[in-house]
Amino acid sequence: MKKLFPIILISILAMQSLQAQGDSTEYEHRPFQFTFLFPPLSTNGAKNAHIVNDVSLNLFIGVSGGVEAFEAATFINIDQYYVDGVQLAGFGNTVGGHVSGAQLAGFYNVTGRDVQGVQGAGFVNVAGRDVNGLQGAGFVNVAGSHMKGAQAAGFVNVAGDSLEGFQGAGFINIAGASKKGIQAASFGNVAGGGRTYFQGAGFFNVAEEVKGAQLAGFINVAGNVKGTQLAGLLNICDSIDGVPLAFISVVKKNGYRKFGFNISETQYANLTFKMGVKHLYNIYSFGKPFGPGSRWMFGGGLGTEFDLTEKMMLNIEGTVHQELWIGNMVNPYFLYIDRLNLYNSLKFLFGWNMDNKVDIHIGPTFNVSVAHTNPDMGQLDWNEIAPYSFYNQTNNTYKQTNVQMWVGLQGSISF
Repeated sequence: MKKLFPIILISILAMQSLQAQGDSTEYEHRPFQFTFLFPPLSTNGAKNAHIVNDVSLNLFIGVSGGVEAFEAATFINIDQYYVDGVQLAGFGNTVGGHVSGAQLAGFYNVTGRDVQGVQGAGFVNVAGRDVNGLQGAGFVNVAGSHMKGAQAAGFVNVAGDSLEGFQGAGFINIAGASKKGIQAASFGNVAGGGRTYFQGAGFFNVAEEVKGAQLAGFINVAGNVKGTQLAGLLNICDSIDGVPLAFISVVKKNGYRKFGFNISETQYANLTFKMGVKHLYNIYSFGKPFGPGSRWMFGGGLGTEFDLTEKMMLNIEGTVHQELWIGNMVNPYFLYIDRLNLYNSLKFLFGWNMDNKVDIHIGPTFNVSVAHTNPDMGQLDWNEIAPYSFYNQTNNTYKQTNVQMWVGLQGSISF
């Protein structure tokens, strides 16, 4: 692999040298040329770099002014001015000007200016300016300016100025800006500015404006979002017209953030923090249920808020809590969970806005507890969460899972 890069570099330098010679030199046109091994062993002789051919065939390495129909080489093609047509090489193609048609090579394609059509290479494609069409490479695609169409690479795609269309990479996509762009990568996508319709990545997405969706396994970051943010851990945006869904969703300008204190028939003290947007917010909760002083609960869930009047609202929330023992002398650890003991609740809370900062809620809840109850497993005596129930059933498996259902009432105040 190390020996291949000098070859590419030499071909690029040769192209640049020819370009410098030909900037002020007129070239002539011929229907055909053939190069035996390498220049100047060509039917065009020493003038080959200044002659444009309809058809150019090169046994090993060929240098021409340009091509207007077809060119092929077993190893490398180098054209100073342009290629209009099809260029095939076993190893690489280098063109100082534009390409209109197709460049196909086993290893690399390099074009100094625009590409109108197709670049396909086993390793790398590089266009100095715009690409209007397709770049497909096993490793890297680079469009120096505007990319319109598709980029597909096994590792990295880069659009230096803007992306209009699609980028797909095995690792990362980068666009200086986006115009109706779509990015999909196994690791990350970056759109420095403009509007992106979709970003999907296994780890992270970054965009200035999203109109559509951002989907990431770990984190999404955006300016303005009109649509959906979905991440495995964290969403961050300046503002959103839609919904964010992640373990943590931070919306800076029009986000929903409230601290709350709740009481119910199950917990006589519960603290919550809610964040996201009114249509969909996360709930983080920690509370003290009835029972021994060392018995606590932690959990979370999702909620949504509807405005009923200017001062009244309805919050529908679903939460899940797990029993936690803190500082109990019979437990081997300060923080200890000795069994599955869940308190699941669906809440319909009617609220009143007392002023711009304080809300009061009260409403019915439907609750389900699920607990492993087998005393042979060394569990503590106090294991029931439900204070009463209209349904109480224990199965006969080893862990003897108990399920209870009841209807309750919750009151809260939030800031």
